[in-house]
Amino acid sequence: MLRSESLSCFRQGRWLFEDLDFEVQSGEVLQIIGDNGVGKSTLFRILAGLLEDYDGKVEIAARSCLFLGHRYGLNPRLTVLENVQFLMALQGEVPSEDTLLTALAKLGLLDETQQRCGELSEGQRKRVALTRFLLSNAELWLLDEAFSALDHHGRQTLLTLCQSHVDRGGGLVFSSHQALDPLMVDKTLRLGPA
Repeated sequence: MLRSESLSCFRQGRWLFEDLDFEVQSGEVLQIIGDNGVGKSTLFRILAGLLEDYDGKVEIAARSCLFLGHRYGLNPRLTVLENVQFLMALQGEVPSEDTLLTALAKLGLLDETQQRCGELSEGQRKRVALTRFLLSNAELWLLDEAFSALDHHGRQTLLTLCQSHVDRGGGLVFSSHQALDPLMVDKTLRLGPA
């Protein structure tokens, strides 16, 4: 599903990481850990195809891939429902409004569907962005700082969503400063000093 060989990245006068070899198969979870500034977000941007300045090789065999980074891609002037409709259209998917409302309800956003995203809290905006993961059939999920800005209920909802995805055979790569159930993680990749 995802494989990297000798992946290295030199930025701002230093090596962020060198010679990373890892793979994620169908139904597997890879957690990337490390302190701030060691290159986790850069690695995610490389895996998502947003950064091409690296050495080594990245192969993605998954039919489709979804990425969520520190910026959620939401328009603050659009409502929650309009943002989700727009994000899904970008993926070439047009779910019915009933399907969208059901997904928003699962993420605790049913009462906010007509509220502009610029008026929402950080955690609510993150849940809006996560709605597309609930609705999409993408095989590989890349979640940078997956659980940040989420309260306890939001973290539990995301954990359930991720476990469902993996149980269906999807692959998951995530980073998080939150302690998670180790049973969910198949592999761990540490960046920076051990």
